[in-house]
Amino acid sequence: MEESKNKKPSGRRPERDSVNPDEILRIALKRFARQGYGGLTLNGLAKETGVTDSLLHYHFGGKEELWKKALQKVGKKISDELVELIRLVDDLDGLQQLKLFNKKVVYISAKYPEFQQIIVQEVFSESPRSEWLIEELLQPIYKFMTDIIEAEVRKGRIKDIPTANLTSFIIGSITTLFSRSYQMKKLYGVDAFDEEVVEEHASIINDLIFEGLLKK
Repeated sequence: MEESKNKKPSGRRPERDSVNPDEILRIALKRFARQGYGGLTLNGLAKETGVTDSLLHYHFGGKEELWKKALQKVGKKISDELVELIRLVDDLDGLQQLKLFNKKVVYISAKYPEFQQIIVQEVFSESPRSEWLIEELLQPIYKFMTDIIEAEVRKGRIKDIPTANLTSFIIGSITTLFSRSYQMKKLYGVDAFDEEVVEEHASIINDLIFEGLLKK
């Protein structure tokens, strides 16, 4: 009887009196990607991490603030990688820049699959979260690509395809392999995150896109 009284509830880690913000945000990002915004509860996250509800609220506010902070954390890493790429390719011509940008997006998509999964969940329709996500995190990424495409169209080097169609085609072609990784594994036995698969995907994407994009 005494043993039963002292037994901790199953499924909950021992509670901690301190918080590792990076760990919490990393776990939260994975849970938002897997369960969707509506599926995650702070109480469930508290049970998984062993952090009390009150500590989660103290450090991260409500669920929406936690969602934003988790996305900002990975968004900052992505932004830093793209800024460094832009700095390195500044002296290359536009088509070379676009090819390297496409490759970088492939690597980023493989490295941060949860980010892409959350984007797919949120930007299907208008909402305060989708507005925030587009303005804060997606707009800078798309601007670099859009500026190059429009400059190359003006030079007459690539076909004049509407920007919305072309950017959605490029990004969609790049990210689908990773956002549907289980489907790819089940149908074709392909591990989308295998290093060789990622490298091959980057090369294939550029071959296919530029074969159809360049003016003959």
